[in-house]
Amino acid sequence: MFYAARFKEQPLTPSLDSPMTPLWLSADANGLLKLISSKKLDQPDLKDPSIKFALEAKTLTVEARSPIHRVALGVHNEQKLVAVAYADGSTRILSTSKLVEGELATVAKWEETPKRFKASNSSPDRWVGLDVRAQGILQSNQRGQVRLTKLGSDKDGETSHTCNVPMNLRHLAASPSGAHFAYGGTEVNLSLWSLEKSFQQSAETVSSSKPGKRGRGDQLFPGEIWRAKNVAHDNLDLRQPVDITSLSFLSDTEANAHHQIAIGNTLGAVHHYDTRKGKKPAGSWQDSRMSGGVALVEKGIRDHELYIADSSTNFWAIDLRASKEPLYSMKGLSGKVTSICASPSTGYVGVGALDRYFRLLDSPVSVDSSQSDNLQGHGSVVGKLYVTASPTAIIPLVEDAGSKACTVLDDVVAKDGEEDDWNNLQEVSSDEEDLAPTSKKRRKKA
Repeated sequence: MFYAARFKEQPLTPSLDSPMTPLWLSADANGLLKLISSKKLDQPDLKDPSIKFALEAKTLTVEARSPIHRVALGVHNEQKLVAVAYADGSTRILSTSKLVEGELATVAKWEETPKRFKASNSSPDRWVGLDVRAQGILQSNQRGQVRLTKLGSDKDGETSHTCNVPMNLRHLAASPSGAHFAYGGTEVNLSLWSLEKSFQQSAETVSSSKPGKRGRGDQLFPGEIWRAKNVAHDNLDLRQPVDITSLSFLSDTEANAHHQIAIGNTLGAVHHYDTRKGKKPAGSWQDSRMSGGVALVEKGIRDHELYIADSSTNFWAIDLRASKEPLYSMKGLSGKVTSICASPSTGYVGVGALDRYFRLLDSPVSVDSSQSDNLQGHGSVVGKLYVTASPTAIIPLVEDAGSKACTVLDDVVAKDGEEDDWNNLQEVSSDEEDLAPTSKKRRKKA
């Protein structure tokens, strides 16, 4: 067995101090956490010249309870923590202090009650959101039962707060600053909530508004600060159903972290919203080549770049500002993408797929370093590893904002009281001609 022999090789020793070393944490359907490290090859691979890295996986010493739905990495209580949400309703908080040695010490753990998380019936619940922020660990299932847990000084010192939001969620995510969170789902339009205000309200107050039904008006729930409106009707003047599969915050700045949001839906459309400019999409992108709709969206390594994957093997990078065609495509995928995570510090993208491969992808370099949009070529697989189970979540473990591994426009960060680049864009209609119209002479009748 070639793959089994390869997997048992001595794992590489990663270095957390080097911002150029791609280092990833992968979770799979068997409930295992693997540390995937890389080593640059001295010579190109003979079978595939595009392979530049040799990848190795090391299984971490964490008890495998059940399949892992979500993994998140963040700083809370001045500690870098990894949160893991399992299919049985349990959650573990792990410390990364001994990660290089292959150990993740358990800092805290808890289990949801059967009433809040059903794991044994015919239609079990599923975690649709998990984030670690300074405010706490935020998580939610598809029934809209949100929990915010704040860790104390000791292992048993955590305090939890709960609130209810609409049901039938597909994705819930916290903003980079942690002050807000957004969600979307089946007949649940994109909505933005204040983290502090949402947990100040009692569960009875929110549930009394019947959040499981599609809202007919503009009335907001307690703690909700913005909600998107339905897009325009289709060519047959029929209402387009709302079925959001994934969302991503587009800004990393503290002041405007929650204003720019991109969503993908089952109709194969990607909509970009600016919460300061109204409730309709500020920009949209759609391609008939999408198979089964948009499955995942993720912020790219460049500004205004968004990664999208469909239910097949298509994986593209798009720019919602003006481009109608994808910026570039990712080649070398042979299975449906289950997880995407970009690492701006290294310039690489980690991708997990149903074919049980973890792939390391790179993006095209800019032809002119002064113009990051002038790209040439397509992304390719620079490293891949068979991991015995389909990865369900991937997070990068090496981040450094000062790294020059990729082209990032840091000089357009919005300041207090100033508008960012999105406000300077000129609105262009979808049917606008790129060329000036030419006059045509009428033919004379004989």
